[in-house]
Amino acid sequence: MEGKTPVRKIYIKTYGCQMNFYDSEKIKALMVKKGYGIADSPGEADFIAVNACSVRKHAEDRAMAFLSSHMPLRKKGARLCLLGCTANLYGEDILKKHPFIDIVCGAGNYERLPEMLGNTKRKTCSAGESENPFIEDPVIACGDISAFVTVTKGCENYCSYCVVPFTRGKLASRKPSDIYAEVRSLAGRGVKEIVLLGQNVNEYGKDSEARFTDLLEKIHNIEGILRIWFLTSHPKDIPDELLLSFKNLPKLYRHLHLPLQSGSDRLLLLMNRRYTLARYLEIIKRAREIAPDITITSDIITGFPSETEKDFEDTVSAVKKIEFDDLFIFKYSERPGTAASGMQNDVPQKEKERRHKVLLDIQEDISLKRNTLFNGRTENVFVVKPSTKKNGCFMGRSEGNKSVIFRASHSAPGTLESVVFNYADRRYLFGASCGGNDK
Repeated sequence: MEGKTPVRKIYIKTYGCQMNFYDSEKIKALMVKKGYGIADSPGEADFIAVNACSVRKHAEDRAMAFLSSHMPLRKKGARLCLLGCTANLYGEDILKKHPFIDIVCGAGNYERLPEMLGNTKRKTCSAGESENPFIEDPVIACGDISAFVTVTKGCENYCSYCVVPFTRGKLASRKPSDIYAEVRSLAGRGVKEIVLLGQNVNEYGKDSEARFTDLLEKIHNIEGILRIWFLTSHPKDIPDELLLSFKNLPKLYRHLHLPLQSGSDRLLLLMNRRYTLARYLEIIKRAREIAPDITITSDIITGFPSETEKDFEDTVSAVKKIEFDDLFIFKYSERPGTAASGMQNDVPQKEKERRHKVLLDIQEDISLKRNTLFNGRTENVFVVKPSTKKNGCFMGRSEGNKSVIFRASHSAPGTLESVVFNYADRRYLFGASCGGNDK
């Protein structure tokens, strides 16, 4: 009796943002549907793939290093694949520059991937935009209490430093019915927390008749879902009705991630951000009026081309004035094809690093100050998992999406636990469950 043909397997390594990790899970579901297996390690895979981000060069370099390190497996018959944003950014040039890569498939073209893997031709590439950039197949197995759900892909804002319009293409809003179906499916499989993803969720529906606030409200009403949050918003077009959602939707974390990038109006203009610092401050003020305990985080770039000491001091002043709950600070990295890549990258690396550290140190103090404001407060914390840092404790997220470590005799991931906060450090709120004998 002849044996069955072995199932070909793919191994996927992911670098980058939440959307890349979401895409990787969707790719796995698509591959299984088409008869492929998922390998647990590169050594057992017929196809070794990297899903790589190109927003910052560091992730891109790590992806290439990972693939090149597996050239010995390629010599044994495995094929090396580059997926995602990096694949779209460079296209067929990748095959010329890195001869060890066999297959290049850009974000938005994943529906073609099974066919590409089945092609006996050693080298093949599919990059550029697609009419259907979304994979609707449900993830293979969940078992998690939290899940990402993409609502938009692509962006047409063309911030001068950002490569996303070239790697993800034009804005594409996913059909509301497909989003609801995915969330209901996830809820039915035990997911309690949904994170909605988009390069700019504010723009959801601009290419259709849907609205992001309607999407939030309907997902809020899906049975089984306890918490919702979203990434990311753009200050240029954040509507007041979205800010009101933080007051009107109890399941929505009172948390807003709103990238500022710079406190200098001159640089904001060069970055093509299309708002001023004054407008940004108005949004922050309005958000805190609507939801006084909202937590606000942001992104800052140091060392953008032509950033002077005055520009940097304007940013420092803005950070001190706003008092973000947390801040993600990045040293400017030139990306091919962007408008900023045509500007003189004239801020020395050491100066970028100095400014980066100055802001980090300032934010350390602000984050501690903001966290200590919660001492003595009681909130319903979303339980994530047992703590690996402290015995007898659990990790969770506060109503404002702050990381919490709390003591409890027992608690269950995916539930809400009433917790009183009693102290804080820069990164965590610490407390104890209000139930039973927990102290």
